[in-house]
Amino acid sequence: MLKEECRLFQKVWLGWTESQMDQFVRIGTQLAQALAEGRKVFAFGIGEDHWFAEELTARLQGHPEIIGLFPHELMTYDCRYASLIRCPDYAKVLIEAWKIERNDLVLSFHSQDTPLYAAMEKHCRRLGIQWQMLQADRQTETPGLFSVEERFLPMLQVYGAQAVNAVSFALAAGMDPASAVHALNKSMLEILEQFEQTQLPSIAKVTEELERKQGRLIVMGSGHSHMLQDLMAQEKTLDNVVPILEQELMVFDPVQSGWTQKQRDYAQMLIDKYKIQPQDVFLMPSNTGKSVMNVELARLLWSNKTTVAAITNMKQSPVIKSDHPSGRRLFETADIVIDNCCVNKDACLTIDGQRRCPLSSVTVLLCGVLLLEQLHELSAE
Repeated sequence: MLKEECRLFQKVWLGWTESQMDQFVRIGTQLAQALAEGRKVFAFGIGEDHWFAEELTARLQGHPEIIGLFPHELMTYDCRYASLIRCPDYAKVLIEAWKIERNDLVLSFHSQDTPLYAAMEKHCRRLGIQWQMLQADRQTETPGLFSVEERFLPMLQVYGAQAVNAVSFALAAGMDPASAVHALNKSMLEILEQFEQTQLPSIAKVTEELERKQGRLIVMGSGHSHMLQDLMAQEKTLDNVVPILEQELMVFDPVQSGWTQKQRDYAQMLIDKYKIQPQDVFLMPSNTGKSVMNVELARLLWSNKTTVAAITNMKQSPVIKSDHPSGRRLFETADIVIDNCCVNKDACLTIDGQRRCPLSSVTVLLCGVLLLEQLHELSAE
């Protein structure tokens, strides 16, 4: 089943990227122009369409000038979400609170219609704010749009963000933007093929451990890696999946998130707060696997017989120095290691002498989708 799902995603991704090539170039061109002119750029996301905005503001070899507009109350797991997306007047609140002004650029992803999203677009256009969006359609009957299964949307969003980045950096360097996207597609295909060929047994082992131990799957990433928690938090039917949604771990405040990753004592606090037991399985994504908090948490859980599964970059993590006093990295303190199959330092393109466009978010989210599919299958049985 895992192999079939991987190949299905490859097929969907290839079809969607082909249908969106003109949009990547158009939006990336607008981004490059806005940044060159010193205008403010916002990345906006609501609920299930927030991954695009988060990826644009993840900062790893991206544009630090882009401002993320995906407030906590617009996440699907927030108790205010269901009411706010039906409230068009909240669009004015967001525009005023974030000081979005005439000639600013707002980039967004659209796969679902809500009164708030429609009002946001309407008000931006009326105020002379430039509005650009990528689209994916969940309904096959809509003409002109490539149909996408809902579970694949997160991966397409983060890939779309990097395709837009590739165009913007290529234009700034005087390169052909379409060639940059084609190079990105080639790198992504190589990563997905390697992932399918080598990592599915490790993913299956996570669900085998859960079935054997009859505990919970607890998911925690910090900073950029917390996207996996966002994905798991949307799962409402599996009681044994527990995402750790502490705000200080997320990208709403990158400074706070960075500080938290350096705190050794924070690991024990999480174990106590979530009452993590030996029968649980703890899934932790981290591209470098070197932060103090992550390694300390894995070490404490490992010594307590809790199964630790890590998603990390096995081309990078083994050759870098850990920040933890023990010198250990995450892959050295885990029972199950899943390689995200990305290149060393993640960024897969060289544009004007700089490494650009990390793709680890795609395979990290794909891991989450495959795990959820397996858990649903076990639940049905």
